Amino acid sequence: MRGHSPLFYGKIRLKEHFEEILSSILFYEPTEAREILFLVFEKIYGVKKNDFVINDFFLPLKDNEIDQIIKRLNQNEPIQYILGEAWFCEYKFYVNENVLIPRPETEELISHIVNYKPKSILDLGTGSGCIAISCAKILKNTEVYAVDISEKALEIAKKNNLNLEAKVKLSIADILDFHNPFGKIKFDMIVSNPPYVKDSEQKEMRKNVLDFEPFLALFVADNDPLIFYRKIAEIGLTHLKPKGKIIVEINSALGIETCQIFENYGYQNVILINDFLGRNRFVFGEFLG
Repeated sequence: MRGHSPLFYGKIRLKEHFEEILSSILFYEPTEAREILFLVFEKIYGVKKNDFVINDFFLPLKDNEIDQIIKRLNQNEPIQYILGEAWFCEYKFYVNENVLIPRPETEELISHIVNYKPKSILDLGTGSGCIAISCAKILKNTEVYAVDISEKALEIAKKNNLNLEAKVKLSIADILDFHNPFGKIKFDMIVSNPPYVKDSEQKEMRKNVLDFEPFLALFVADNDPLIFYRKIAEIGLTHLKPKGKIIVEINSALGIETCQIFENYGYQNVILINDFLGRNRFVFGEFLG
């Protein structure tokens, strides 16, 4: 694509090559494209961003691999699916089109969960397993359970669970028609990042989300956008221990309405928590039993 190149790139030539490739990435702002390309170079060459900037080295030519990645990027495919991995809470998770790509704001959910040091956690709608597995890795003495309605998503979660040696107990289950696959056990905390994007909000979303990420894990009908939160509140009434806690990620435009649902079900100390961008992002509540 870019003509003849030496067999190995030294640092100066590699940086020139980096800039050359960067100019071929469409649909992304320059800053975002640069961060994407750092991920590509780390995957292909094993060179982390800081090493690329600071250190000197010689690297073999791998233009064909890079060209194939750029081609897929320019078809709006997310870089995480192209590389087959996404970083979350400093752990590398395998991902594909059957699970949502973990988001930075969801990492904040982990910090709130960890602050309460629950001894047992149920993650509803686990997807890649990023929430449940991160909790299990950080909270060494916590029993973590997780469910998802998608068998394909559970396959991904099981792979991550094995790769990261997390020992999360995983099973198939439907939040909207929940039957506890783990028996009569009750939990100190229920967590969830359920579908919450309204169908009408699709027009505001980027093509790399709409065309590639699983619809089932993203969207809810406009006429009942909080259906999952009502069900989660119901599940908590029968599956939380006394003084158990619920924390969920939410649609930032429906924070007050989501709080109201948990208050209507009798949860106490219900609060709305902002993310690092100042948006309503999480709702917390306590079940006093």
